[in-house]
Amino acid sequence: MEIISVRRGFASDHSSTSYEFLAVDKPLGKNERSEVSKLSRRANPTSRRVDFTYHVDGYDIPGGWEQLMERYYDVMYSESYDWWTLAIAFDGKPGQYEHLNEYEFSEDDGLGIEMSKKGQRIVVTINCRINLGMDYSNDYDYDPDEDDESGNVETDDDLLNLLVQIRTQIINGDYRALYAVWETYGDEDSENPPPKPKNHKAGESVVNEFAGILDVI
Repeated sequence: MEIISVRRGFASDHSSTSYEFLAVDKPLGKNERSEVSKLSRRANPTSRRVDFTYHVDGYDIPGGWEQLMERYYDVMYSESYDWWTLAIAFDGKPGQYEHLNEYEFSEDDGLGIEMSKKGQRIVVTINCRINLGMDYSNDYDYDPDEDDESGNVETDDDLLNLLVQIRTQIINGDYRALYAVWETYGDEDSENPPPKPKNHKAGESVVNEFAGILDVI
């Protein structure tokens, strides 16, 4: 098993639900960070990132994580009891949502891909299991005054970085990562499989890395 990330500041165990959000296109201003921080007294958003952790069943982000993707953030991942949710949001091109819908599917165990749209904002949600081998620790606190206004969104979190790259591919009409989810969890006997994207060298390593961390039950 390849370790692709060593995470700091993202607490997770088998009795918790944790979230990591990243703003790619536009950093959050002071007012926006204030709105996000109201969702949890433990939330300490920077202009690019925020995390939430809930250690008690029944507690979660008020209003759900979807609102944050619709308004503020561009990529997110969440882990709860070894089940993962990956989300990618962007302003879609005309007709793109309809094309993406061809990759939507859900198996009996809930694994699969969901699409939603609000205005031009498209949210791609991947429900999956991931084999990362991450080392979680609590020895790092976000600095709310960190200088991350430069537009450089390379983070210390390899999973966020991978999602950023997949997001760029999807925005540009490259859906190979979505097809990899289908190949892992989809019903091979389905009468309506998603269209198989063309293979090409550009971005191949990103798709292979993502396919390599998808795990089965």
